[in-house]
Amino acid sequence: MPRKHYVVIAMGCAGGMVMLDQTVVALALDPVARSLDLTTFVIQAIVLVYSLEMSACTPVGAMASRRFGLLRTFRFGTVVFTLGSGLCGLAPGGDAAEPYLLTMRVVQGLGAALMLPVATTLIANVYEEHERGRALARYAGLAQVFYVLGPVLGAVLIESLGWRSVFLANVPVGVLTLWAIARARVPEEAPGGTFTLGQPVAVVLSLGTFIFGLYQCGVWGITDGRTVTALLLGALALSLTARFVLRSPHPIVDLRLLRIGPYAVEVALTFLLQAAQLVLLVHGTLFLRQAMGLTLRDTGLCLLPLVTSLAAGTFLSGYLLDRSGSVRVPALLGLTLAVWGAVAWTLALPGGEYGPQVPGMVLAGLGMGLPVPALSAEMMRSVPADKRTDASVVRQTFRQLGGAIGLAGVGAAVLGVNADASDQAGIITASAALVAFVMAGCVLVVALLVAAVKLPRARPRGRSARP
Repeated sequence: MPRKHYVVIAMGCAGGMVMLDQTVVALALDPVARSLDLTTFVIQAIVLVYSLEMSACTPVGAMASRRFGLLRTFRFGTVVFTLGSGLCGLAPGGDAAEPYLLTMRVVQGLGAALMLPVATTLIANVYEEHERGRALARYAGLAQVFYVLGPVLGAVLIESLGWRSVFLANVPVGVLTLWAIARARVPEEAPGGTFTLGQPVAVVLSLGTFIFGLYQCGVWGITDGRTVTALLLGALALSLTARFVLRSPHPIVDLRLLRIGPYAVEVALTFLLQAAQLVLLVHGTLFLRQAMGLTLRDTGLCLLPLVTSLAAGTFLSGYLLDRSGSVRVPALLGLTLAVWGAVAWTLALPGGEYGPQVPGMVLAGLGMGLPVPALSAEMMRSVPADKRTDASVVRQTFRQLGGAIGLAGVGAAVLGVNADASDQAGIITASAALVAFVMAGCVLVVALLVAAVKLPRARPRGRSARP
């Protein structure tokens, strides 16, 4: 096998671990809560802190790759993610469980943020132009396999070996990733660029403060002085951080790209889609497990209509974009299906039966999958060629940020609605889950309206506008 094929294997395994984390960890939340006696606040935070760390540190991964080289950054990120996963699986019981597990999830998020921004660039660097399309398709396909098989494999692992196994399983995959990239013998890049701690620290602290205040709305109340103070401080910190980054000679992320109208719209839609998708995945999984009382294996199987249709939507997206010549077709079709799917799924929840939920799951998954690859392709068309790497970093940052803010906002509402006894037991009641679904559906409606009004009606011709 040619050495460069090992790059695709390594990148696919890395992307697969990150995608697998979404489905498997959602499935493991209930067993983790029961085993470690965690509250609802903490089990939602297990997903939230990971998404927050990814969103805050994705630009750090890009900056590190410029300073230390793509290969070194990827290897270090893989080691960090693998180490964090293994340590999650070794979480102690008792009072130390909560801070320990949340800290290790932060470590995982940092590792993912260092791996993902460099993956496509590494593939592009080792393959000739006429081979890149197929190589990138294999990379995406391998990562999707992890995503689709995650619920079933995760259920089997948890039932057979306990919840810790879903974290420990990343260790051999991480080792395989490091072995594959070593076999590829990719030349090391000469160090260059700059790396400063000021901007990363400012981004992490400002985002953390704002999202902490947003999530605490469900505990303190939205009108509580502590909540208002945290939200105002977070908003002020974010504003000052944005000014700091924009004025830096070496910005961690090029926010000036958001001055390009079509690109800004496509980033906003990606943000909204991730917010809704992560909420539906997490709370849909918890509803099947906790409100319906399904076994872990049945829960994993029952998630297949959602994850397989989402994967199918991502594969169909590029075809629709190429055939139609307009991003509006996959975006509007997908968002329309996603809205109807979310509505149908939400209406089926009070009945407590699985069968009526399936059509909504399929429509929602297909609909949320259709827009994203097409939007990604159009983002690259909307910016100058020399800004595409920066544009990809901005997109990834806002995509992960959408998941973090979506989970924080919906999580706060769920905590506010959920009964106190259920909160302490780490259980989300059916009525609280319904609130989460309604909010996710509203986010998808907003995305549909934005797409209908703001997306360009045809691909822009000629040279892209400069920021």
